[in-house]
Amino acid sequence: MTEIIGNKTVLAKVGTVARFCADAVGAALFLSAFTGFIIQIFYRYAMQRPLLWTEEFTMIAFIWAVFWAAAFNVPIREHVSFDVIYDVVSPQARRVFCIVSMLALIAAFFILIPYTWDYLDFLTRKKSSVLRIPMHFVYGCYLLFLLGFSAQAIWRLVKLFGADWRSQI
Repeated sequence: MTEIIGNKTVLAKVGTVARFCADAVGAALFLSAFTGFIIQIFYRYAMQRPLLWTEEFTMIAFIWAVFWAAAFNVPIREHVSFDVIYDVVSPQARRVFCIVSMLALIAAFFILIPYTWDYLDFLTRKKSSVLRIPMHFVYGCYLLFLLGFSAQAIWRLVKLFGADWRSQI
């Protein structure tokens, strides 16, 4: 019994460190997008010499920040949802809705993975116009989003079948 408790403690510590690292990466991505935006404003309006690279850099950092945050920073229960019917049904019905939606989401995202990989493979030949960054790096965050969000959905599905399922609805 103590080994299980010890493993849960180790797992909880690993989860805490992983969450901290994911938050730090998300914050760094957003900060870099914001910094590029501020540099662009300064050079465009104060110096009257707009820079090309800042616009592209800001867009890439913003794309990464959005997909990173959606996959690793925002808990799955806090994403946008349509809950008009969900709010008026019983907790047992909510559980069924959650299970069905998590299964559909997991299935859809796993179907998307090979197609996303194929498209990223296609993009290996292309580079961004100003910074010359390979486009598969620019849009590779979408594959991370699919994997990270699927992992959250699987974890929530496991918890929905557990004894403490009410905490997931």
